Amino acid sequence: MSVQVGTVAELVDAITVEMERLGYKPSVIRQFHIVWDKLCAYSGGMPVGEFSVGAGMEFLEEVLHIRSSPLSEATSHRWMKAIYMLSDFQRTGVVSLRKPRRGFCFVGAVRVPFERYVAQMVADGMSEAHVRNSSLYLERLSAFLDHDGLDDVGDLEVGHVHRFVQSLAVYEPATVYHTVCTLRRVLGFLHEQGVVSRDLVPAVPRVRYSKKAKIPSAYSRQEVETLVASIDRGSPRGKRDYALVLLAARLGLRASDITGLTFASFRWDTDTVEVVQSKTGRVLVLPLLADVGEAVIDYLRHGRPASDSPVVFLKLHAPCEPMQPPSVHHVVYTRLKEAGIHIPPGKKHGPHALRHSLASALLDNDVPLATISQALGHTDTESTSGYLKIDLGRLKECALDVPGLYQGYLDAATRGECHEG
Repeated sequence: MSVQVGTVAELVDAITVEMERLGYKPSVIRQFHIVWDKLCAYSGGMPVGEFSVGAGMEFLEEVLHIRSSPLSEATSHRWMKAIYMLSDFQRTGVVSLRKPRRGFCFVGAVRVPFERYVAQMVADGMSEAHVRNSSLYLERLSAFLDHDGLDDVGDLEVGHVHRFVQSLAVYEPATVYHTVCTLRRVLGFLHEQGVVSRDLVPAVPRVRYSKKAKIPSAYSRQEVETLVASIDRGSPRGKRDYALVLLAARLGLRASDITGLTFASFRWDTDTVEVVQSKTGRVLVLPLLADVGEAVIDYLRHGRPASDSPVVFLKLHAPCEPMQPPSVHHVVYTRLKEAGIHIPPGKKHGPHALRHSLASALLDNDVPLATISQALGHTDTESTSGYLKIDLGRLKECALDVPGLYQGYLDAATRGECHEG
């Protein structure tokens, strides 16, 4: 914070000036001032060094008790956000509405060795996503072992391992699989470091799981066209969302690749778009279809906020930062619902589902698998073969006739003649 402030009231003035400089809408600033003005009336003369989140929460507690009518949950959340935002600005001098990612907390006897294992993953160059996912599974493991009464990590034994794996029964198969993989790796680390004398890795049961066992979520051609046609392009949000949805539906781009697009990605001279795939690091060159190119141009000219960022897709409101993959997922989900498209329980509803839908449409048009693989940016056709499960019609054509013996059994069952025994 470049401006020196002495009181809470001056801190509020300083954050207001900074928000105006960053281009926050007056309506947004007014929403925060509902809280900040009350705070200034309550303790505006308080030295800024004495202000903290705790002091702000005490103020809210006073105000909430004073009010004759209770606040709604949304209003309470907004008021607390105002306090957190002011406290962060006091500490860092930066205006940020983004909630910081929480850290993971390991407890009990395994806290120190687990922290060392995470540090080793970082030192080995593991991706941030891999480290965070592993830390989540380790956090569950540490909580279980602490509850299971493990007082010394050196006493870790087969029984602990088996009981933990049994406790995973409430989770989805994918979660169980990845948790068990993390369990196996951390047990190997503990044995290699001499923390646990016995190698417990063989005690971890093998869990069979394959993503290919699932039928990918896909929407029909008509549903995709309904989605595209339903987006009102009369506003900046509509122009941006329309371009995002087309990039996913027409080109099959992942959310991470859409958010990574820069001005340099679009080669208008050759009508192509060059994507550095975040998943593989490989460059994928795709034809820039006419409707996609026109949608992107319309967004750039009439919908994109003014910014020096080279990234194409930005958040609509100040500080207008580049969008992140979860935001793209939310856009697609919201637009699917607004289009009135039914989303059954368990069916995917983000840009990846539109990617699967594109693969399904190409299969329907008898496009060779190698061509689909190239269009989707897969390194080999093995990855693309999973999309064949979308084509349920052709799968039915591959069904075999029921052998006579079983057919007789089924006929008898239908007549109620089969008995246990």
